[in-house]
Amino acid sequence: MAQPIEIGLIDVLNKLDSKIDKLDSKIDALEDKLDSKIDKLDSKIDGLEEKLDSKIEKLETSINNRFNTLTLGFLGLVGVLVTGLLGIVTKIVFFPNL
Repeated sequence: MAQPIEIGLIDVLNKLDSKIDKLDSKIDALEDKLDSKIDKLDSKIDGLEEKLDSKIEKLETSINNRFNTLTLGFLGLVGVLVTGLLGIVTKIVFFPNL
């Protein structure tokens, strides 16, 4: 038959306490690893944001330059047409006999 083993309550509590301490230290180590990985990811995300911002800024500058060129060309054509029409109207109004 099995013999009863006497273990004191204090021994059981001490053993449980040491196991809990080991688990706490493992959890702390995992938290530290996770925090360091999160910091690395944050720095990578910041770098990507800066690259994306610079590319968007270059694209905006390019689009603005093209738009300005088109606007100047269009306004130049309109100016020539208006000048021609004003010349015709002036001739008709001030010199109707010519």
